[in-house]
Amino acid sequence: MRINPIPGVDRPPIWYRKWFIEVVGTVPVVGAAVFTMVRFWHSPEDRLFADLAMGVVVWVCLVSLLKIQIARRQDRKEAPEETHDGLYAAVSVAHAAIKNLIESQSETEIDLRATFHRVVPPLENPQTLQQIIAYIGDGDSAGPGRTFSINTGITGQAVRNKEPYIMESVAATEAEHRAELVADWGYTSAQATKIKPGRITAAALPVLDRSGQHVLGVLYLDSSVPLIFSESQSRLMLVAIGDAVGDYVTRRY
Repeated sequence: MRINPIPGVDRPPIWYRKWFIEVVGTVPVVGAAVFTMVRFWHSPEDRLFADLAMGVVVWVCLVSLLKIQIARRQDRKEAPEETHDGLYAAVSVAHAAIKNLIESQSETEIDLRATFHRVVPPLENPQTLQQIIAYIGDGDSAGPGRTFSINTGITGQAVRNKEPYIMESVAATEAEHRAELVADWGYTSAQATKIKPGRITAAALPVLDRSGQHVLGVLYLDSSVPLIFSESQSRLMLVAIGDAVGDYVTRRY
């Protein structure tokens, strides 16, 4: 079975873009037609062929311009910000559903963020995760493009073991929480200091391909409110949401 990894957020080099390939393919044809036209133009008895060659030049140029415009539109549709629009919408729905359920149970408003990380190929031997959509629920957070090792954190744990993970710290201070990250979740002290403060609750739900053998990505949620996933309904909702997002991912990509 052929496995399609989730595309990243980096724009491809110019030579991989459809409009550039169209330009490269068009230049030799137009050049040959122009050369033929000029050659016939200097010979009165070949003036008819020169006119035909000029017509060919005009026709090829018009068709080529149309093809280049179409290729540019296709490139825009395949740009990272367009490619992951549907995924952003799916994660937004997941975020809203989980947030509303938890708030209905606690009757208080909670701080909850959600995003999605893709597994960077090769999927058979993954080493890195990449955030591919902006955080939902926190406009000040870092955006897509950040990369993480699968050897750290609950996202890495979810990829390595292909199972959902929940972290619910009861640390009394930020220093104690960061010490937990080092002791329990594989971070170095330097890595732990770079994590946004106060995210003491988190969930990582892996999305597997249809064979169930490879992890394509991870739906990630976190909060500064403790124990929000401790209720059984919240955990069941997490599993259901993870399955729904996973179904979308395998169909979309």
